Amino acid sequence: MIEETGRVLSIEDGFADVETIRTSSCTSCRARHGCGHHAIAQVSSSNRMRMRAIDPLAVEVGQSVVVGIPEDTLLQASVWMYLIPLLGLIGGAVLPSVWGGESGIAVIFSIIGFAGGLLLARNKSKQEINNLDYYPKILRIESLKGDQIPLVFTP
Repeated sequence: MIEETGRVLSIEDGFADVETIRTSSCTSCRARHGCGHHAIAQVSSSNRMRMRAIDPLAVEVGQSVVVGIPEDTLLQASVWMYLIPLLGLIGGAVLPSVWGGESGIAVIFSIIGFAGGLLLARNKSKQEINNLDYYPKILRIESLKGDQIPLVFTP
């Protein structure tokens, strides 16, 4: 499961709009709490992403949540969006060499193959737009560490 932390912006009919901050390797870096790049990434609106996630936990607006998507779902989407157009490009470039076509024809066929692969990916995307397997899901509610006051007992 690929997970990302975000904040709930709105709730509607079993779904929640969640805003996450896109970070490259900031989440795995130990120095991220003292790093200026991580602080700027949190403030900058260009690194923010808003998504519609399935809400099985009945979250509330403002809560910090963890959303996730299965790896196999991401892999399937990546195959359709990257591999299919690439195969069209390569297939279009190789096809004219089978009958001894010129390199100019190979270029034209590769462009046609690439465009065909993009159209296939687009049609697949339109077919799967209502498939809930491709939606991120809220996995858990994160506790806000700053909101908790530690209790200290003295004997």
